[in-house]
Amino acid sequence: MLYVPAMISKQEPALKDGAVKGFAPIQARAESYIRAVQENLMQQVDAFEPEIRDMARYCMEKGGKRIRPVLVHFAGYREGASPDPEMVRMGTVIELVHMATLVHDDILDDAAIRHGRPSVKEVYGPSVAVLLGDAVFAHALVLAAEFSSTDICRQVAASSRKVVAGEIHQTFEKNDIHLGLDKYYRAIELKTAELFRLSCFLGATAGGYPHAYAEAAGRFGLHLGNAYQIYDDMVDFFGTEQIYGKTLHTDLMKGKYTLPLLLLHEAMDPGGRARLLDSLRRVDESVLREIKEGMLSYGVRDKVMAHFERELDRAEQALKPYADYESVPRLMDLVLFVREQILFLT
Repeated sequence: MLYVPAMISKQEPALKDGAVKGFAPIQARAESYIRAVQENLMQQVDAFEPEIRDMARYCMEKGGKRIRPVLVHFAGYREGASPDPEMVRMGTVIELVHMATLVHDDILDDAAIRHGRPSVKEVYGPSVAVLLGDAVFAHALVLAAEFSSTDICRQVAASSRKVVAGEIHQTFEKNDIHLGLDKYYRAIELKTAELFRLSCFLGATAGGYPHAYAEAAGRFGLHLGNAYQIYDDMVDFFGTEQIYGKTLHTDLMKGKYTLPLLLLHEAMDPGGRARLLDSLRRVDESVLREIKEGMLSYGVRDKVMAHFERELDRAEQALKPYADYESVPRLMDLVLFVREQILFLT
């Protein structure tokens, strides 16, 4: 279904829902674009079959920060330009892919909360949720096929495959405390950073920028996505469900060992490692407390921060040759936003 521009009420509350500290100024600079994407998402509901229309609406009516559409908008930003229908459709397509992955993630992680309310899995059950996620994926490709260039649909499909491959890769590495950093980074590049990369690349391309800049914007997105996932992995240990609006500790409970835990294990002596492995067989609130205390004792937070900052530095370096492009300051604002988020963790 093509995007049909329409007037959007100034009273629309969707921008505030699920916003994390510090993102409001970013949203304000992309307000008309985010509203257009949200409106387009809601227009897509009618494209779904009547039997699943209410379920599709539940997926789309309340999202998170819409950071991937914001990346599309900022990467292709031109001063004074109003939201372009093709840019809005790009943001919608990528957000649909992201939504589908979240529906599936919540099944795999048995997560009850998503964006501050019951997850799709919790409302409709896991069997329905996995099929609904498939339907949302499929509809993203329907929209992508409406672009004049078949290359866009090809890239969206390839990125969708990579995201799924990343989740499969992580599933097969469950309960492996010896996972190693190479495999960890491979997993997060596929399951998280790939959509950040695609958002920036397609946004810069749609904005009419040179191909070399679009490639650089893609590299920027990849490293920003890595940093964002590292931050998200920290949230799982040091965040609260009330603030972040999702079920926490799901990775740990399901045996998906992320950077903070890998670095904790690496820092311990053989005795400490043996005790940690024993604790991971029976994760409960007391074990969670012990792990958090261990992370503080071994300086894990600072070590994770070093990885986090390295990825943000690489993102900044990717755009350094293009500092005079109109879109770059806005993308750099996203680096600042992501950098600030980790400061809110206790």
